[in-house]
Amino acid sequence: MAHAPPEDRLAALERRVAMLEDELAIHRLIVRYGFAVDTGDASATGALFTEDALYDVDTTLVMHGRSGVEDMVRGPRHQSLLPSCAHTIGPAVVTVDGDRAVATAYSRIYRRDGDAIGLWRLSFNRFELERHEGRWQIARRTTRMLGHDEAGALFRRALHEP
Repeated sequence: MAHAPPEDRLAALERRVAMLEDELAIHRLIVRYGFAVDTGDASATGALFTEDALYDVDTTLVMHGRSGVEDMVRGPRHQSLLPSCAHTIGPAVVTVDGDRAVATAYSRIYRRDGDAIGLWRLSFNRFELERHEGRWQIARRTTRMLGHDEAGALFRRALHEP
């Protein structure tokens, strides 16, 4: 590439920068998820998902659409965690392909109980994302707790994705 014409080098550089910008935007979206659920902001959480998203937690809690995610945040189980929890996700392995992307990452939920803060949940996650009107959103999220039969499969799949 060192001997390519300047316009070819510039075009290649622009593609690389765009890919890095996409990956950074996806990392930020995943971090915002934690901020939104930990503050109990159902609207902000829902806005991170597509209108027809699917969010599957251990096959026992399956949320359909943005409104399903918002209902989860407003629900008694999630509300019982507030304000004493912290969701952290990442780092993530991100693969971008045009207006679609996949991010695979661990997630941890820490919970405060009195003066002690401990790990409450550790999970494997696969995020399938889509770009809509220049903004990345989660179209599908699959979460499996450590030890769940399908947990390792999420990461094994990521090992073989380009």
